[in-house]
Amino acid sequence: MKILTLLIVLAFIIQATVSSQPCLPDGITFTTQAEIDDFQTNYPNCTEIEGDVEINGNDIANLNGLSVLTSFGGDLEIYDNDVLNNLTGLENITSIEGNLIIGDYYLGGNPSMTSLTGLDNVTSIKGGLLIGYNDALTNLTGLDNVTSIGGYLEITHNDALTSLTGLNNITSIGGSLRIQYHDNLMNLEGLSNLLYIGEDLVLKNNHSLTSFAGLEGISIIYGNLFLIYNVPGITSLSGLDGITTIHGKLDIRENYYLENLSGFEMLDSIGGNVYIGYNDALNNLTGLNELNSVDGYFVLENNAILENVDGLSSLETIGGTLFFGNNDQLSSIIGLNELTSIGENLEIYGCDALTDLTGLESLNSIGHDLCVNYNDALLTLTGIDNIEANTISNLAIGYNNMLAICHVQSVCDYLVSPNGNIGISNNAPGCNSQEEVEEACAVWVPNINSESEFSIFPNPAEKEIIISGKNGAIIKEVNIYNQIGQKVLHKKRITNSIDVSKLRQGMYIIELITNDLRIREKLIIR
Repeated sequence: MKILTLLIVLAFIIQATVSSQPCLPDGITFTTQAEIDDFQTNYPNCTEIEGDVEINGNDIANLNGLSVLTSFGGDLEIYDNDVLNNLTGLENITSIEGNLIIGDYYLGGNPSMTSLTGLDNVTSIKGGLLIGYNDALTNLTGLDNVTSIGGYLEITHNDALTSLTGLNNITSIGGSLRIQYHDNLMNLEGLSNLLYIGEDLVLKNNHSLTSFAGLEGISIIYGNLFLIYNVPGITSLSGLDGITTIHGKLDIRENYYLENLSGFEMLDSIGGNVYIGYNDALNNLTGLNELNSVDGYFVLENNAILENVDGLSSLETIGGTLFFGNNDQLSSIIGLNELTSIGENLEIYGCDALTDLTGLESLNSIGHDLCVNYNDALLTLTGIDNIEANTISNLAIGYNNMLAICHVQSVCDYLVSPNGNIGISNNAPGCNSQEEVEEACAVWVPNINSESEFSIFPNPAEKEIIISGKNGAIIKEVNIYNQIGQKVLHKKRITNSIDVSKLRQGMYIIELITNDLRIREKLIIR
């Protein structure tokens, strides 16, 4: 009896071994329906294909002949199948060790594919997942039991796709997530359980999206974040509310209906570059209010109606270049009042509504060049007064048609001991050449002398000022200079009051001369 029992057990073991047999280490390609149908005859007991599998053929209509398979050790590529409309026949597959490719630009799509039914028991994909160029696919039902993807997830060019239903149980993607080129994709809610993306997040050319809802679980982008060509429903970044950190770059461009950056309220730091450009409806940067640091460059250009940068009120450091270019309505940069350092260049180019640089008063160092060019309304460089001159390499100030006041402290100090090339030309008189600026700097001392022997009241003034001395100091002479260094008032016989009612509104320098002192301070007339 014991011998009989042992023989029965051995028979079961042998049967199990025979019925679960790895095979085809070099993979296999199916190009006809007959090859699918004959698979079990041609490869008896083959249940685990070790190599790559390709399925592509004009007459392949079903995969029923592959129903004995339980796993793929390499890639599974299903492409260029004109009549295949689902993946029935793969129900026993539980894992794919390589990539799963269902349609591809180079290999061809599956134009009749309406469903991914057949992959229902797959729980993990160790490689990447590409679903592309499947013109009839409306959702991703069939992938419902997949919880993780080891590599990338790319969903691209599926013309009929309206939702990502079927991805609801995915919690992690080891590589990049790319969702792009869909005319009918209405939402991303199928990704509502996604918590981790190991590389880039790319959302591009999804013309029917109205928000990024479905991505709220993502807090850290370990690669880059690209938001490109999402029109017309995307007016804010709602749905990205959980993101606190982007390790790579942030690229927001050509979103023609994007009005603001609401949805980024938790974003604190960006490890790469920031590019915000060609967003025709962007009128403010609300949403970036908690952004503290950018390690790369920060480019803000060609945003046609952007008026201010108030949303950058917490930004303290930029590791690369800060470039503002061709933002036609940008009239104020006061929102940068916390910015203290720029690692490379400060470049302000073609911002035709900008009249001054007020807002950069906290900026004390840049890593390389200071360039201010082609800003038609710019009147003064006031705002960059506190940049330490020894942090400036090259200086370029040109083609600012109305710019007459260039003799701010940072520029004046730099001209005394330049670290590189100087180009000052084609501005208004007073800032039309290096010599003009140096001449203005000779009489322009913009820092108020807090230890002055005299007090001036009121300041700002309207009609007259009262000057009182300390410790018996006597004034012999008073001069007042305008912002281009011209002397507009001179007094030798000094009483305690001086009539300034004939001076225009603006900022001046008042110079007080005694026997042994020459004191200059700011004076504002209003």
